[in-house]
Amino acid sequence: MGDDKHTLTAEHVSDYLTAHPDFFVQNPAILEAVELSSAPEGTISLAQRQTARLNTKNSQLQEQLQTLIDNARQNMQLQARVHELCLQLMDAHDLTSLLPHLFITLKQEFNADEVALRLFYGESEHSLPLNEDNIAQLHLDDNSLKVFDKVLEKHQPVCGRLSNAQKTVLFPDSHDKVASIACLPIGHDPCGGLLAIASYEQDRFQANMATDYLAFLGEVLMRILRTHYHVSHGQ
Repeated sequence: MGDDKHTLTAEHVSDYLTAHPDFFVQNPAILEAVELSSAPEGTISLAQRQTARLNTKNSQLQEQLQTLIDNARQNMQLQARVHELCLQLMDAHDLTSLLPHLFITLKQEFNADEVALRLFYGESEHSLPLNEDNIAQLHLDDNSLKVFDKVLEKHQPVCGRLSNAQKTVLFPDSHDKVASIACLPIGHDPCGGLLAIASYEQDRFQANMATDYLAFLGEVLMRILRTHYHVSHGQ
């Protein structure tokens, strides 16, 4: 029996490339594995194409690395801001001083345009001081909270864009202006409410932002609020 295997020669390769002049254009990754010499001046060689492709890939990797560095720096800054805010909240003597300070600090430290606080209650509403901030109380079974079912089930903050229905619950007077939000549940089992930090800029709060520190803020805030609830009720 004859041998069906054929030896691949340089002539075969040359004939194939001649018949398919766009082979390296359609398969640029092969250029990275090919050793090529420089072409005469005034022409674009495969070596130059290979170098250009590698330079492009290198630039992309550099951009990715810089993005990781920037994200790490932002996360460290976020950690420091949340840490300082928690300390300040724990120093508040009552809700009258705590709630306004919370709103002012969040707007300043997070470069936010608006802040909203929605507190949940069961049998009776909480005793809260009168103020002009965007604070409201909702019963745990309020129908408007259904749009937050997924957020409340996961017990984790969400960042980015919320639905118009969700924005309306949090920012009824300015939902059309709010473009991006960091929304965090306040504690869990049961959840005590929702805290939302909003911006009119679409990219201010993004879905890939770290949320660990925001979750920590929600847990700390719930414990502080419970303490003040008990004090206000003489417990």
